[in-house]
Amino acid sequence: MENKERPSSSEVPRPTSWVEYTTPDGRVYYFSTETRTTTWEKPDELKPAKERTSVWKEYVKDGRAYWYNTETKTSTWSRPAELGSGAETPAPTGQPIAAVDKAAELAKEPLAIAGPSQSKQPLRPKSPAEANSSQRSVRQQHFAPPNAVPERQRMARREFRTHQEAEQAFFDLLLAHKVGSDWTWEQTLREIASDPDYRSLKSLQERKDAFYKYTDKLREREQEEKRERAKQQRDNFFAMLKDMPISQVTRFRKIKHLAAEHPAFIAAGRESERLFGEFMDEFIRETKERRRAVRNEAMHKLSEHFVGLPISAKWSDVKAELLHKFSHLLMPALRAPADPSAVPVDTPYMLGSEADPEAGLCMLDFMDAFERAIADAEKREAEERQREKDGILGSQRQRRDGFRQLLEEHNSWFTPSSTWTQFYPLIKADPRYIEILGQPGSTPLELFWDKVELLDEDVYRERKRLEAAMHEHGFRVHTGTTIDEVKKFVADTCSITDSYLDYIFEQVLMKARRKKEEEDERLQRQRCRLMDDFKYALLDLSPALDARSTWEVDKGRIARLPEYRDLADEAAGREVFGRIIEREKEKELASAAQYSRDLESHKRLRSSPEVASPPGGRIVRPRTGSRGNASSNARHSPTHHASSGNVHNEGHDSELEEGEMVV
Repeated sequence: MENKERPSSSEVPRPTSWVEYTTPDGRVYYFSTETRTTTWEKPDELKPAKERTSVWKEYVKDGRAYWYNTETKTSTWSRPAELGSGAETPAPTGQPIAAVDKAAELAKEPLAIAGPSQSKQPLRPKSPAEANSSQRSVRQQHFAPPNAVPERQRMARREFRTHQEAEQAFFDLLLAHKVGSDWTWEQTLREIASDPDYRSLKSLQERKDAFYKYTDKLREREQEEKRERAKQQRDNFFAMLKDMPISQVTRFRKIKHLAAEHPAFIAAGRESERLFGEFMDEFIRETKERRRAVRNEAMHKLSEHFVGLPISAKWSDVKAELLHKFSHLLMPALRAPADPSAVPVDTPYMLGSEADPEAGLCMLDFMDAFERAIADAEKREAEERQREKDGILGSQRQRRDGFRQLLEEHNSWFTPSSTWTQFYPLIKADPRYIEILGQPGSTPLELFWDKVELLDEDVYRERKRLEAAMHEHGFRVHTGTTIDEVKKFVADTCSITDSYLDYIFEQVLMKARRKKEEEDERLQRQRCRLMDDFKYALLDLSPALDARSTWEVDKGRIARLPEYRDLADEAAGREVFGRIIEREKEKELASAAQYSRDLESHKRLRSSPEVASPPGGRIVRPRTGSRGNASSNARHSPTHHASSGNVHNEGHDSELEEGEMVV
């Protein structure tokens, strides 16, 4: 900062402790030698008498003076008459507004540590020694202060109105002492502690925060410069490779041999192999994209050629035509040797060159385009068949809709009990019925029954409503209920469609009859079960019943049986008793008949001359007079063994069975 001491006005200056200074950028400030304070505003001691008492205050903006009236709040570029015609100076003595505004702008700007301007021209590749020397010179220029600060001004302690001004002064201090991004706070403190601007910030924490902010900004700028140098180095290396003939299989050792003396390769140093790998990745990606674009364009041309290909076309028929017409779409490596555009597959080429040996189509691509064309033709044919089928189905649907409309026209005729034989004479001559005959899908009979089933569903819903109302009001339908009773109930409780009421009544009455039949059947089964229990109880009586037992004689002991009391029906009891007596009688008759047959057989045997009667042979007559044997006769039927000639009748005291013949 250069100090320029000058009188504050044309008048003779009064003794004062204020001294006027000017910063290198032309800003004026004032320093008091007594209070050791600094201010941007011109002290009253340096102002003329008229200016101290006047309502007009002088300020400077962009190097030009203007005056501001503190009462009327107006400003003017010309000097007011009441201040006299004093000579105007290019930098008036007081400018608080301009100084504060400038300080605020400096606080918002980045740290004033920018290096020398950089040219936008491409950098010439340098050797490692030149690059290191250049970096050292740039670093030295970075930390060189813009102007030497006079010792007199550095020794004076300044006062700042805002924190931003004080912080910027501290940044200037760090820049003046060439503080680097790798410095520590202790190292910096030893360097700047004796400088008056060190105390521009009041507290130690504020100074440390400003120091770290300064070093962070400086480190970011250094990193940015490093990235810029690396980017420029990468661009130069890539530009070198783009000028070389390479392919997808090129290796680093080949480039190392070809570009050993190239400045860009020398400048890359150890990074050359890594940069080559990045370039090859990008080169392969761009090559694939370019080949894909060439292939897509060629396939599009083939697709246009195959538009309208018939489905009957064969590959053998179109192959020769394709090779003759689209040979230029083949890869240069697959073209005929006589073709001047043919290129061997291992030929190196420049990036972006048209001589890429694999940029184009192969025969598989031609076949693929042909197959796609055939698939499109098949698809078109399938769509045409589907359209025809849809048209036929649409016609059939229209005919079915016409027949449904015919059914709707006879809607009043339909009842839940309608039959096809009743409905057919009404529609047999209608064209809508004749048209639907013979076509696939629903037949007229099925559509008719669909209509009837819909009516059945309506009747079912109405019947459920009527049954719910009957259950709620306790109305029961039995076999003797009449339809008039049901109609009266419906009129009093719920509303049922009149046309459905007759059918609903028939269904409800049918349910009542079925229920009564089931109840009668259940009672009959119960009566049969009780009669069976009573029958077995009679058979187990002691003494047992025989053929001469009667109801009047045995009624007393029969009445005491629990099974008889459960039966509670004398007529049924008499019936069971009678069946048992009849059975006993049948058994006695069967036994007597068997005896007669055995006796006759014995007589025939004795009358035969070949057979002699054994001594002591006899026939035992069955005894039926004993009442105690009646039970056995009632329970067992006689059995005749024809093979042995013996007849057994149980219940006799003899050693031989009843009716047995001894030979």
